[in-house]
Amino acid sequence: MPAKRHIIVCEGESEWACLQRLQSFLDSQSLLDGHFETPLQFIAPERGVAKGGNFNKLKCLYNKTRRSNTKASIKIWADFDLYHRNDLSCADHYAAKTDGIPDFLFSFHNFEDFYALHFDGAALNQWLSFGGPSGRRHFLNPLHSDGYLPEIKRIFPGYGKGGLPAGFVSWASLRNLKANLHHQPTSNPHDLKGIRSFAEFLIGEIEQAYPGSLDPVPA
Repeated sequence: MPAKRHIIVCEGESEWACLQRLQSFLDSQSLLDGHFETPLQFIAPERGVAKGGNFNKLKCLYNKTRRSNTKASIKIWADFDLYHRNDLSCADHYAAKTDGIPDFLFSFHNFEDFYALHFDGAALNQWLSFGGPSGRRHFLNPLHSDGYLPEIKRIFPGYGKGGLPAGFVSWASLRNLKANLHHQPTSNPHDLKGIRSFAEFLIGEIEQAYPGSLDPVPA
């Protein structure tokens, strides 16, 4: 059976690094019956890193990528914080986007929130407390990086912007991500249509390619 391939245009180096870890993990798995190559492939070319979540920058990079990959599935992975705050008029531009630009796949609100969802136990609970009503309310009103990076590094000492610890992607961490999808922030003050979760997209693709892989492990 042919592999399912997605080319991902990334907002930044953290997303790019995550996709490298993800694909390395998938490539290490035994091939399924009927498959002659890794059944699910996430391609993140270095030239596909926008180095910013500005709508116009991502739109231009998507169009450039599409011109050289006319038949490929091309997705855009970005943080939602700029669109939540309407920084650089990102929400206005997104609301007016044409049919030629796909619905973005967002981390809600940023990559660090997506990163935290791969954990469980005390570390996850500390992050949820920090972002919730009893903490800094980041999930309702996303902070800028200088407001949350010190806390993410305290809770998750192995995390570094643009880099991920070895072994970050595993079946266990992906099961955590699936179990924690309901913790994603949902506030959308500009009522933007056609916004999608990268985490939900990822889990759906993995479950389709690797049936049963993310089922809970019996106690």
